[in-house]
Amino acid sequence: MAQTGVTVSDEVINEFNEMKLKRINPKFIVYSIVDGVIVTDMRSESDNFEDFLNALPENDCRYAIYDMDFTTTDGRPGNKLVMVSWAPDTAKVKSKMVYAGSKDALTRSLVGVSTKITATDVSELTVDIMIEACRKFA
Repeated sequence: MAQTGVTVSDEVINEFNEMKLKRINPKFIVYSIVDGVIVTDMRSESDNFEDFLNALPENDCRYAIYDMDFTTTDGRPGNKLVMVSWAPDTAKVKSKMVYAGSKDALTRSLVGVSTKITATDVSELTVDIMIEACRKFA
């Protein structure tokens, strides 16, 4: 449980583990907080990065896991599950506080995420930024 009292649903943990083990193949999963519980908001198999950006609301916070394929600096193919904390400047202060205070609970529940990005605007969440973040841990 987070400092905010928010918990992570078992469905979120199970779905993430299935994604990590490649038993299910979504490209991304978006999570929201509903009644004090982190739940799956949506998932998609679309490889189009714009679809991922469009899944993040303009005026509210979300968490997401993105299955990122990239090439390492020495030319090897790589793959990382990237956790994105989305907190746009236009979101309400209370929402930003709840999501910021609950992020640690989600991170501890989703074992195996090594790459994390926090973004407040789409300019902070591009393919290049995500690839660069993945390369740091490749």
